Amino acid sequence: MIMKRAGSVDRRIVWALISVALWGAGAPTKVRAQSPQAPLNTVVPAPIDVVPPKINFDIVSFKRCPPDKYGTTKVDMPMTADYLAYHCESLSRIIYFAYYGSIKVYSLDGYPKWVDDDRYEFIVKVAPEDFPAWQKLDLPARRLVIRTVLADTVKLKIRVDNSPKAIYALTATKKLNLTPYKPGDQTKLPDGRVQDGRRHDWIGITSYFQAFTMADLAEILTANMDRVVADHTNLTDRYTFVLPFGGSNMEPDSHLGGEDGPTIKDGLEQLGLRLEPAKGPVERLVIDHIEEPEVD
Repeated sequence: MIMKRAGSVDRRIVWALISVALWGAGAPTKVRAQSPQAPLNTVVPAPIDVVPPKINFDIVSFKRCPPDKYGTTKVDMPMTADYLAYHCESLSRIIYFAYYGSIKVYSLDGYPKWVDDDRYEFIVKVAPEDFPAWQKLDLPARRLVIRTVLADTVKLKIRVDNSPKAIYALTATKKLNLTPYKPGDQTKLPDGRVQDGRRHDWIGITSYFQAFTMADLAEILTANMDRVVADHTNLTDRYTFVLPFGGSNMEPDSHLGGEDGPTIKDGLEQLGLRLEPAKGPVERLVIDHIEEPEVD
């Protein structure tokens, strides 16, 4: 457990960040959870070079979770509470929270395997004197604060790289099988849930998307595949569709749910879409240094 008590809040920075739009993080990992419904990232609300607000914490704690215990991928952060937590999540998931919004499409390279594999019970508790300022911070500003926590605890050093890299180009064929979304549309899922508005839900290895653009889909694929996926479809409308989906660092031919399971490639082809190998400049985050956290 690490104690943090010093300094004060720079309120000029706090108020400059209050107007930034909220976005709920929900990148899927091994255990599936419902995705957030706000639009995916089309701007950069929390650039990497922004100075974080100064917030002090009474408690910053990492506790290792049992190998068979997984979290839900969701951040535990009631906006009116004095804490932020992740329950049995990997450090890569916490880094995702902190650095989502630092580039247009989140992509992270250069980290050791344990960053994905080891899971922690992670909590930070705001010092009482800084709680009023913490309550005023919106989501992008809170991301900035957690970047400082990671720099202090695991010595995280991260940068933006734009060098050319192998990617997948998401392209459309002449035989599209996508249902155009109209405002007010609803989709009833096999388990009885009803999708209303922009939604992304899982049942097993099947993902149900409603009111998603192809740019949205490319970002979701990027977060779960072995390469960045760039939207080259020239489609700008919103659609409702179903796609086999699961795992991390997937390749187009990776089978989901076993050797006889479907592949992302198969699912996309049924929708009239393809993933084609390509190369191009890719904006991505690269970890230059990270250390394992001290656990309680």
